[in-house]
Amino acid sequence: MILTLIAAAHLYLLPWKMLFMLPAESEKPCAVTSLRYGPADGSWESGSNPQPAGCEFRVSVQPGHLLSAWADLPPKPAGEVEVTYTVQGAAKPQTAHVKAETVLPAAAQSRDFSAKASKAGKNARVELTNTSERPVLVGDATALRNKPKDDCVGPGPAAVLQPGETLVDQRPGIVSPSMKVFVAVFTGEKTCKWVEVARR
Repeated sequence: MILTLIAAAHLYLLPWKMLFMLPAESEKPCAVTSLRYGPADGSWESGSNPQPAGCEFRVSVQPGHLLSAWADLPPKPAGEVEVTYTVQGAAKPQTAHVKAETVLPAAAQSRDFSAKASKAGKNARVELTNTSERPVLVGDATALRNKPKDDCVGPGPAAVLQPGETLVDQRPGIVSPSMKVFVAVFTGEKTCKWVEVARR
């Protein structure tokens, strides 16, 4: 039997791909491992089996603990689709109904975010909230003393943050009062810049 989740899922159509943000039952899962989707009328269906992720790095969106899953743009326009997916470590697949939203990534500045950084066991936990009035496409969010020297593209965009939503990025590391939060803001599939965000 398939468990139907009521938590709000999202489907974002970007110029190069589409991004599902799918509910998980808790913070323990860290990835979506299977994905099937299509309109309810069955006119087409597509899907993929993303590679299982190492849970050393966990990225999700709150409220609702949403996990990201990327997919190719559909063969036909996607209005509302039904998606069946499996979260890493879950015994059963889950379903959600999502309405596609078109997002054109735009630049963002420090003032568009607020951030917290804290120690979580052996990990550094960054919580980055979109305080602007528009959705923002983001990648890694990390706490460091200085601006990251590595390319902000990293593993690519991680999530679309709607106004008021929070990206939670947890990874091995330390946190000290002198550290600042940096987030990769994307305006294209591989076009981004590091933005420094004040900690609260």
